[in-house]
Amino acid sequence: MRKFIVVMLLFVLMPNVTWAKEPTNAELYQMIQKLESKLDAAIEETNRAKAEASQAREEAAKAKAELAQIKEGVPAALADVSLVRTADTKPGPGASFEVLYMRPSRSNLDIVIKDPNSNGTVEGRTKEINPDYDVGGRLGLSYNLGSGTDVVLQYTWLETEDSESVTRGAGGTLWGNWLNPNTTYINDADAVSAAAEYEFDYYTMDLGIGQRLDIGKRFGLRIDAGLRYANMTQDFDVMYRDAADRVNIMQDNDFSGWGGRVGLGLDWRIGYGFNVFSAVAGSVLVGDFDLSYKDIANGTVVEGYLKESIRNRLIPVLETRFGIGYAYQLQNGWSIGAKIGYEWQNWFNMVTAKRFVDDIGDNAMETDTTDVALDGFFFQGHINF
Repeated sequence: MRKFIVVMLLFVLMPNVTWAKEPTNAELYQMIQKLESKLDAAIEETNRAKAEASQAREEAAKAKAELAQIKEGVPAALADVSLVRTADTKPGPGASFEVLYMRPSRSNLDIVIKDPNSNGTVEGRTKEINPDYDVGGRLGLSYNLGSGTDVVLQYTWLETEDSESVTRGAGGTLWGNWLNPNTTYINDADAVSAAAEYEFDYYTMDLGIGQRLDIGKRFGLRIDAGLRYANMTQDFDVMYRDAADRVNIMQDNDFSGWGGRVGLGLDWRIGYGFNVFSAVAGSVLVGDFDLSYKDIANGTVVEGYLKESIRNRLIPVLETRFGIGYAYQLQNGWSIGAKIGYEWQNWFNMVTAKRFVDDIGDNAMETDTTDVALDGFFFQGHINF
């Protein structure tokens, strides 16, 4: 086959060559050998190139297989960690409603020290109100501007009312924690019984804008910023009784203010419409306090009445929540879903309480400032049109 190719090449080339004389058979044989040698070299070079190409393909296939094994060992959500805006571009309104099951907690809700003895030495356990869980709500309206950007308006409320009562044991003493030491009616060791009520009302209005971002295929990030208005009122009333008299101590702690709020949320889409989410938010509010203290004996005798207004107090607020959610898209393009989780909030410096040191005068009272915390559970239903 190779000789045939060489002869054909000579046949093609011969007409284009002007010979000085007729080539001899020896010369013609030498020419055929040279062409055969060149052809062998070309064929060998071609075979070598084919072998190298085949080896390169094998190495590429091996590398691809190794890369696939590496990706299998890494969570799919981390295979692509680029941060991009959510692909959802369909504008439209949305609404949500949450049922809250939460409770407030704070200090300065103590009533008495229940002393099993009557030897004049203060001992025993402090009795106080421990607020229980109650039902509140959160209503939200939103509008999606496209590409994961939305404007949200939320209104939250929680109203609770709790009480506690204590009776002096046989041979014991009730030390009234809020009684005026110099009262002419019931001093701090003469109470037979005590009862207290605590009312807590909490309202917030939040207006903000949020941006949702995708981190790979399974993680989502949400950034929020906006304004908050808050109103929180707390009424703490204690009534002490002895055999003949009663004394009511009434304290009001009312706050209203507004300020900026920012938040950051993260959710992990675990598949089949479910996701695990968490969020943290912070606010800095500037507001006013209206405080009052009343000490009234037998319903008519005013033993003390103090009022105070504190203006432009700075109130930091920290919030966090986490839980699990589900979302489903309907055929008409709407989406519905639900979330359930746990929420915790802390409102710093929200309570200013005055306690007697020795007398009714303001100079003989000490002031205690403390926080208010909220914690509990929530269930949310939402729809996006």
